[in-house]
Amino acid sequence: MRGVGDRGQKMLLSLIRQRSIQCIHLAEDVLQSGISHPPCGQAGCLIHRDELTRYRLESTVDRLEFVTVEGLLAYGEMLARRTAGEGITLPPIPTSSVDRVPRAQLTPQLVEDRIVLDLGEDRFWLLPRDLTGRTLLFTMRHGISRMESSTYRVGRRIANVLDPERGVPKADAVGAALARMLGVVGQQLDFLHIHNYLDPRTFVHLVSQSPNTRQLYERVIVALMQAQADHAEALPPACDPALDSQDFGWVTGLEKKVEAEEAAKAFGVDVPTAKRLIKHPLYSYPGGHSFFDVYVDIVDGFRRLGQFHQGKAVCVYSHSSTLRALMIYLDPRPFREAFTEFGEYKEGQDNVVLLAYEQGLLSGYSTAVGLSARERAVRETWVKVERERRDRITLQPRQIKRIVALVSGGDFAGAGAALKELRVTGNRFGLEVHFVRHGFLGLANNWIKAVTEQDTRGMGSHASSPIGSSRFEDFKDEQVQQATMRHLRPYMEDGALVVIGGDGSLRGARALYEAFGVQAVGIPGSIDNNIAGTTSLGFHSAVSLANQSIESLKATSSAMGSVFFVEIMGAGSGHLALACAYQARAEGLLVNEHPDPDAYIDDFILGTLKRTFGVPNKSHLFVVAEQTPHRHHPDGGVQGLVEYVASTLATWPQFQARPGEYRLAPTTKATILGHTLRGAPPTPEDKTIGQDLAYEAIRRLVKEPERVVGCMLAYRGPGTIEAIPLHAVAPKQFDWEIFARMHGSELP
Repeated sequence: MRGVGDRGQKMLLSLIRQRSIQCIHLAEDVLQSGISHPPCGQAGCLIHRDELTRYRLESTVDRLEFVTVEGLLAYGEMLARRTAGEGITLPPIPTSSVDRVPRAQLTPQLVEDRIVLDLGEDRFWLLPRDLTGRTLLFTMRHGISRMESSTYRVGRRIANVLDPERGVPKADAVGAALARMLGVVGQQLDFLHIHNYLDPRTFVHLVSQSPNTRQLYERVIVALMQAQADHAEALPPACDPALDSQDFGWVTGLEKKVEAEEAAKAFGVDVPTAKRLIKHPLYSYPGGHSFFDVYVDIVDGFRRLGQFHQGKAVCVYSHSSTLRALMIYLDPRPFREAFTEFGEYKEGQDNVVLLAYEQGLLSGYSTAVGLSARERAVRETWVKVERERRDRITLQPRQIKRIVALVSGGDFAGAGAALKELRVTGNRFGLEVHFVRHGFLGLANNWIKAVTEQDTRGMGSHASSPIGSSRFEDFKDEQVQQATMRHLRPYMEDGALVVIGGDGSLRGARALYEAFGVQAVGIPGSIDNNIAGTTSLGFHSAVSLANQSIESLKATSSAMGSVFFVEIMGAGSGHLALACAYQARAEGLLVNEHPDPDAYIDDFILGTLKRTFGVPNKSHLFVVAEQTPHRHHPDGGVQGLVEYVASTLATWPQFQARPGEYRLAPTTKATILGHTLRGAPPTPEDKTIGQDLAYEAIRRLVKEPERVVGCMLAYRGPGTIEAIPLHAVAPKQFDWEIFARMHGSELP
């Protein structure tokens, strides 16, 4: 404190008493020392230490080393010289009487035993059949106020009001939208003969101390009550401290630009660096709050409101900081990642968040949570690309006269059933049906032939592809595509192309659709089953055949005491290997998706063998996905793995024979199922999937081509087939839940 005057020392002590210099360093000091007085300012509050500790560990790359006591004092003295502006008061720092609770985990959207209401535009509500033990909270933020938060530090100290030209119309729009949604829901509840617990006359209304939230209530309630035939009056609003905005202390009313410039001068850094400090969640505004303070107050406050108002629907009128805190809380990612994502609340984001309180937890029932800038950009890109897809559709209903079908990529079971159904259904609708031998290679060579009933006899039970398939890398070349189009174009006048294959084949279909206007439809076929949102043709058959082989190997392993490593195909993904291993209850599974295959080999595979080898009648079989990398061979998979495990087992004492004793020597063997899985006989499941997808492709091409052209038909389950645009076809995520279950554990 040397060099700091008496006034500065008194100010520093005042700041400490008012918890106003809670920058990241003071937070870390608290965590390191164990003092029971963390930055939230409440004595004895240790419940949030885990949250802060995690944040500290994640923040090592974002240290703000330039923050010093001298800089804080200089910054504070600058703010102390300011005179209060119009509408600004400086009351004592408010204290919270809310009991602190741990941050609850976001619960999944509760679909079971819920009412699912489609509101259009990718919005839906999942609602309970009654509100017993539950609370619904409609959380709305004020619109545009006279003093805009985009320019000034507003906060709870300013008695802000709505801008009459922009804010009031926006509040009216929020009320109209909410009234419209409640009307739709009410009609659905009446139709289902369920008590309409969303009657606006029964709602509880809560506002903050700021006038703009009461104004928002007044505009919304007009819209809600206009729909009531008896014109009854709504319950008056009550104030709740959980809804107040962040307290910016001495900075209240200051332009954000000026604030950053003054902070930069005080700390001797550039403005962007100063902004990093100001935007930090643990930075506390002099005389006010840190964002983490208000975040905890809001989450705990909403939980209290949910507990207190059980069985009711509550309309909450608040501020952008409230919506921002709720978005971060409801996001399943760690606090730091969610805070980075929602670092600033955008005015263009949605104004309503629908929450539910149930069994002591808060959860988000609605997709109405506002979009971040990144999510909005993704949505806008999607809209643009999807509009372009629809613009390329030239087929009109009942216009199609012919189809051309091919199978591409690695072969798989079920292709024959799909092809036969294309021919049968196509002929019934009066279409000419043509097949292409060997996929895109056949298109380039003009191997296109009309098919008849005689050609497709017995095709439904044919293993693999009865018209051939191939991998044709040259098709990526534009000149090859041009040559292909010369052969294909005569068939495409009032015609369509059906491509059956995996992700690479569907990319080829997309290329022809987007570059040449070919009216293409995709059907997923791949034993890898690595396309998101669908079950691919050939997957069930491959699993079935693999299961027969694995069960045979398990019997041999049990009898002979051998250790088997079975390599399963998968083109670098582990979906097929996971299904085979889980169904056969293999002892372990090595897949490409595992973050550390070498550790899995040493810790789990060898650890399992050390525990179970020698158990009577115990099989020892591990499934390995092809191309899984490890240090024992550059090609990965089972190569090198068998030798490594064998050499390790040979060193274990339990396998060393004693004088006069003969041990059962461990043997390790590799079995590569390989392409036997591609030529598997089609199972009834695959035949059914192929028939359903093919029938739906023809039906939609004839009756509603706008719903299928430029899309892949995704098989969700019996009777459920949806169209996914070809530009949105994506890889399937590995099922870590099944992986964990297979290993006797559960994922959180």
